[in-house]
Amino acid sequence: MSELSRRGFLGLGAGAAALAMAGCSDFTSSSSSSSSSDTLVFRWWGGTARNEAYQSALKVFTQKTGIKVTAQYSGYNGYFDKLNTEFAGGTPPDVFQMDTALTSTYAAKGVLSDLSKYIPGTIALNTLFTQLRTAGTVKGVNYGIASGSGYAPVLYNETVLGKLKIAYPENSWTWDDFTAITNEVAKAWGSGKYGAMDASGDDSGAMQPWLRQRGKDLYTQAGELGFDSNDLGDWWNYWAGLRKTGACCPADLVANYGNADSTNPFVSGSVALTNGWGLSQIAPLMTASLGEIIVPRGTNGKTGQALNGGVLLVIPTKSANPTGAAKLIDFFLTDKDAVKIMSTQRGLPPSTLAENELLPTLSSSAKTDVTYGDYVNQQVATDALANPPSAPPGYGDVKTALGNVSSAVAFGKQSVSGGVSSFFGQAKTILAQAAA
Repeated sequence: MSELSRRGFLGLGAGAAALAMAGCSDFTSSSSSSSSSDTLVFRWWGGTARNEAYQSALKVFTQKTGIKVTAQYSGYNGYFDKLNTEFAGGTPPDVFQMDTALTSTYAAKGVLSDLSKYIPGTIALNTLFTQLRTAGTVKGVNYGIASGSGYAPVLYNETVLGKLKIAYPENSWTWDDFTAITNEVAKAWGSGKYGAMDASGDDSGAMQPWLRQRGKDLYTQAGELGFDSNDLGDWWNYWAGLRKTGACCPADLVANYGNADSTNPFVSGSVALTNGWGLSQIAPLMTASLGEIIVPRGTNGKTGQALNGGVLLVIPTKSANPTGAAKLIDFFLTDKDAVKIMSTQRGLPPSTLAENELLPTLSSSAKTDVTYGDYVNQQVATDALANPPSAPPGYGDVKTALGNVSSAVAFGKQSVSGGVSSFFGQAKTILAQAAA
């Protein structure tokens, strides 16, 4: 999920490669990455809007603190490759944006600083919503600070459902209701039109809530898979059933699932429901009226949702100015000017402070996203489920394996049972090697 990632807005991980403006903007008079007590090097990935917001905020930070910041930014693709090279050479940036799902991987390498020494003295962690305060914690150590929050919603095309005289889904809906609605859409809409996107390979946006509704999760605290072959078989068989009736789209359309542009089947009008995107990301691309709804509930009524910390801000152990880096992190967390400038570029507001500052300034679709987030936050409390364990080292490769095998199953190149065996074989090897 790169591109203008669904997860980039909703706080579920990877960044904005497709719309990214690769480059390096230097707020000091030099392009050097060296730092001192009055300079910092800060790196992030993002699209044009996020890049411009960060640059504006950094100017304010310099005005208020006297600390000059060299800003380095790019798309998500290649971002961590460059960091790895710098870590190997001992010259990482002083502070950088971290994919939440990769925190465990980098913590295991010993290259991230324990931020507890700056909390609460420099970084006001208690400003964040309670569930977000441990978003960057691995094995009890806090390595990163959340800069956004979010969930994985479902968007639906109100215009299409209205024309087809199909009732809009409600927040009480279940996976059986999802089946019924998507089949109803497929039958009424006609050839080449489908009820929903195929989310069978989407781990965090669809599969994780479904697993949590079963009392399981993607991973365990020990860094192993948190589900078994029966769970994955049930999950893929569910989507195979929808695929067979046209309730979800065919495999060849899934390649554009992560694109926030006209190639996305939901945006182009080929499917009526999609999961994972925020309303404010997609609404500007469409003329149709859209609705936002919670992921279908389990038979036990639980949503399975979990508040996610979006992208994190972290300090490497070899930062040349860790104290200044901690001040910058707190600036993004607590400074009202910074909060307004960054808006929802890194996810939904992660604190009451940010929410109060931003709500009056947001578009109607962004306000809907925030209202939706508040509702799901309440549902998370009602579910009373434990927070998901941190994604373990090797997570990225396991995610890739899940996507590849689910695609093979969707294209009919592998049976569900064969795909399940293939995935578990790959995933267990990946996790074992990463933990070694």
